[in-house]
Amino acid sequence: IGMTNVMRVGGKWPGIVTFVLDFGKGSLAVLTAQILFPVSETEPETQLIFHSLAGITVVCGHVFSVFLRFKGGKGISTLFGVLAILQLNVGICAALAWAGMYLWKRISSLSAITMLAVLPWLFLLVPWVQDERPVWSMFFIFLLLSSLLIYKHRENIQRLLKGQEGQLNPNKNL
Repeated sequence: IGMTNVMRVGGKWPGIVTFVLDFGKGSLAVLTAQILFPVSETEPETQLIFHSLAGITVVCGHVFSVFLRFKGGKGISTLFGVLAILQLNVGICAALAWAGMYLWKRISSLSAITMLAVLPWLFLLVPWVQDERPVWSMFFIFLLLSSLLIYKHRENIQRLLKGQEGQLNPNKNL
């Protein structure tokens, strides 16, 4: 389950389709929450937190799928879909962190772990750069989610430490 595994087994196009579907699932969850519970001028932070909880729920539903006996993917593509709707600028920065590491090492799991390590901090840094006040609760919410998803990568981390984590073959897979 997940884009990287599908790409390794099925090739580039099935991997892309998997990414698009998982990304769409994350986007749709947050978009639905935004439509049903629009941001009010009196309590924008409360609504933002609610929208982020909708996103976290869909990511956790992907990671702990009831259809797969509570085993699923790592949630990265779904998380990118959540970020695209929830906080686009944070999502772009997170994608750049993932892409930068991927271009350097060609290891998808290392790229995901790198992105997850910087993600909570982006919820503080991006608003600051935009002369806006950061929402600290978003930092803590995404610190918890990032910690969970890094934990889900624990087998990948063990392989990385042993130098045994596989790269995606750019000629075959990408």
